[in-house]
Amino acid sequence: MAMKLFKIFSVFSAACGVALFCAGCNGKTFSIYTNMPEGSFEISDKNYTLGGIIPGYVPTEKEVLPSAENFTSKRRMYYSMTSNAELVVSADFTAEGAEDKYSEFVSAVGAELSAIDKALSVTVVNSDVSKFNNAAAGETVEISHTAYKVLNLAKSVYDLTSGYYNPALYYNVFAYGFGGAYDYPKDESELPDEETVVQYKELARHFGEVLLSCGEGENEGKYFVTKPEFSIEVGGENLAMKVDLGGIGKGYAVDCVDKLFEEYGYEYGYFNFGSSSMLVKGYTDGGSYNVGFAGPRSPMREPYLYTKIQGEKLSTSGDNEQVYSIGGKRYCHIIDPTTGKPVQTGIMSVTVIGGSAAEDDALTTAIMAMGKERAVQFIEEKLADRKVAFCCE
Repeated sequence: MAMKLFKIFSVFSAACGVALFCAGCNGKTFSIYTNMPEGSFEISDKNYTLGGIIPGYVPTEKEVLPSAENFTSKRRMYYSMTSNAELVVSADFTAEGAEDKYSEFVSAVGAELSAIDKALSVTVVNSDVSKFNNAAAGETVEISHTAYKVLNLAKSVYDLTSGYYNPALYYNVFAYGFGGAYDYPKDESELPDEETVVQYKELARHFGEVLLSCGEGENEGKYFVTKPEFSIEVGGENLAMKVDLGGIGKGYAVDCVDKLFEEYGYEYGYFNFGSSSMLVKGYTDGGSYNVGFAGPRSPMREPYLYTKIQGEKLSTSGDNEQVYSIGGKRYCHIIDPTTGKPVQTGIMSVTVIGGSAAEDDALTTAIMAMGKERAVQFIEEKLADRKVAFCCE
């Protein structure tokens, strides 16, 4: 038996889900593309049809979990990186020392999230990301090991996706009213002009030139990042590169919490961070959770697809949460690095399951920007070790 993860579904889908509510679809139909084997998922909305099965995915055998007799569940909420996070642990809390162990565990999770927030948040004044963003072009700054590792991951996925994942599109995101901007544009006159968008895009294109290094000699044990020399001038102001690692950072946090689950010996439960990245362990009644992907055009976020998940991490990106419309065109927070503008590829939402949650976070953003044909080819050639599903208008 697989439990339907309604609580995770309702939170997880809020920022990025993938299903359609019939009352809001206006007769439209949407296509699903996935590399998940037929029979391993269920399309639950009549307005969605299977556009195609992408070849290449190699399934792995699931671990058989031990007995969960006398298990109950405990829930804890956190707030980090401007997002809510939900932790659920199932265990035999009547066992000797179980309550103390749980208290230590939830404290360790909180400390980990706090450390990651202080390293990666663009809203924390002295975070490593803030220090990088405030540095001049070509300047070298010392960063924490956490920021070093996440930047390395970001550069790795940037290379893997040929730049379709690019955390240096900071100014483009801000120009369209996202990423901490004061407000969305109200009409076309408030949208950024083409020349400025192109300049911001050109600045972001140099993300591959970010240099990471480990200290030697008296600096042994320290970590450094050097900003690219390239800068631009906009409105008489000289601008150097800035980054936002919020997306991949939440996935990185999920990976860290997964390690804590293992360290403390918890095999049942889940961790849902920011409604975009999630760790799903085992469910006490049968092992698997039945996770529903919420529809990006569904006012009630009804699921369009279900699949069973156990012992895996997943992330989702979509054009349905941080979004506004001007002149009948949708503008969302995900930027297409080839245009410097909000994505208009026809892909509404992407979910990646398996592997590192940090990588999954970045991969879903990249696939959103690729468009259907390129995304299908990329998934087939590069993501044979992960399950992927995306839906298109």
